[in-house]
Amino acid sequence: MTDGNTTAHLVGRESGCGTVATKAPVIAIHGFGTYAILYYHLIAHARISAPDIKWLIILPTSHHLDVFAGLLQPSQILCLEDQQSGRIITADPEALRGYAGNIYADIEAAKQVFKHRPGAEQLALSVEIYRIYKRFLQKSGATHVLFGHVETVEGKILISVAEELGLPAMLPTDLRNIGGMCFSPDARESLPSYRQASRDGRAEAVRYIAEFRERPKQALNLVLEASGEEPLPTFEKSLSMRIWNHLRRAIRKPRLFELPLFLISVKYAFPVLRETIRGLRAVRNRRQADMRDLSALPAKFIYYPLQTTPESSINTPAPFFIDQMRAIDAVRFAMPSDCTLVVKEHPASVGVRPAGFYRALKRRAGVVLADCDISSLELIKRAGLTISVTGTATLEAFLLGRASLVLGHSFIAEYLGGVCSLQDLPRRIRERFGAPPSDDEIVNALAEIISTRYPCVLRPADEPGSGATRPTNIRRLLAAVIEHIDRLRDSARPGANSGTLRH
Repeated sequence: MTDGNTTAHLVGRESGCGTVATKAPVIAIHGFGTYAILYYHLIAHARISAPDIKWLIILPTSHHLDVFAGLLQPSQILCLEDQQSGRIITADPEALRGYAGNIYADIEAAKQVFKHRPGAEQLALSVEIYRIYKRFLQKSGATHVLFGHVETVEGKILISVAEELGLPAMLPTDLRNIGGMCFSPDARESLPSYRQASRDGRAEAVRYIAEFRERPKQALNLVLEASGEEPLPTFEKSLSMRIWNHLRRAIRKPRLFELPLFLISVKYAFPVLRETIRGLRAVRNRRQADMRDLSALPAKFIYYPLQTTPESSINTPAPFFIDQMRAIDAVRFAMPSDCTLVVKEHPASVGVRPAGFYRALKRRAGVVLADCDISSLELIKRAGLTISVTGTATLEAFLLGRASLVLGHSFIAEYLGGVCSLQDLPRRIRERFGAPPSDDEIVNALAEIISTRYPCVLRPADEPGSGATRPTNIRRLLAAVIEHIDRLRDSARPGANSGTLRH
């Protein structure tokens, strides 16, 4: 990958007879949250280094509309909020005849907002969003849809619209402990079609596995080191302006106003008070633990690390398990009677989750609640099997050479035998318990994942310390988008094995 002018990759390719012209892409960006600002800088950079690309921006709200109005033409901008009618109409089921996803599962991607409405109203709003997005993508001539982070109803709907129209979706997927990111074609963190385990990739995988087992890397393993560059502007608005914007939208279209979203914005405006309350909750919740150290571990156990909920890591790819008691009960009912399920809270949730959850958990036979300060890696090493919905613990178990399986979609799922259905769970537990993958399986899987990796990060523009808005990351991100499109095209050619691999 290069940081220079990369347009040539998109508008022409060298062949034995000269340059073969290819159509430059028209990329529609889903500008969710402050990811929109990250993409603002991407477009600004691309106008200089890749001027043949045409950009479109889809903004769920008008929060950043003023920022993009100075960068793109009106025809290149869609503000969903402005297009919505503001009144609830009866949903027409016929409108969803060609819908590529499942509208009801997509609705469940929402967190605190949207789902407090009556079901018929949720469906009617979703159909309206679907029509608006489909009309815009068709009219604008989009060829690709680039996402930030999908954690809302409208984001899931946009993915389904792209699939229905045959437009490649490009969802940045954080490769967690491995570092960097890849572009998934769907909301399930699937790896791109051009993945391939090359000889150099396997050699790198061998080195990585040895290092990881000696000194495990954290799940949030950013590859962009501090370079001394000043971050680019985030165009952050004041608290008073954010409140006014919420109120203005509520007055203009009261049926679209989401009180939970407004309250969340207010809560995050007072971080000291928020963290103080969470700290007090954490002290209370920690007292619920049954097991304080590793010496109290059962002889035979399955490890289940809780995930933060509601959170996009579950809501988007596995909405059935938003209530994680479903997963816990499913494992309890499927595991052998001489086995114990050790559950550990995610450190980020111990001050958030209600105490009633832990009380209900402790009333379930066969469950032991471990203190959240106990090392998750040590539990993985000692467990006969690690099970999660989509959590990083299953990837860590795989890299450590320990048995694991997943109940929801993630990029490691296909290397663990695929997503385990509830029907197959008893059999899969019997087969996988105490039966780790071979080192050769791990090396080949990791080599394939590495072949899809790009050395950049995709984080919210206002996230401190991520380096996402540094110029170097913006250049790398643009180069990654262009290379990914090139490799998708090359892998789609008849007889093609893969795109160009980076060594």
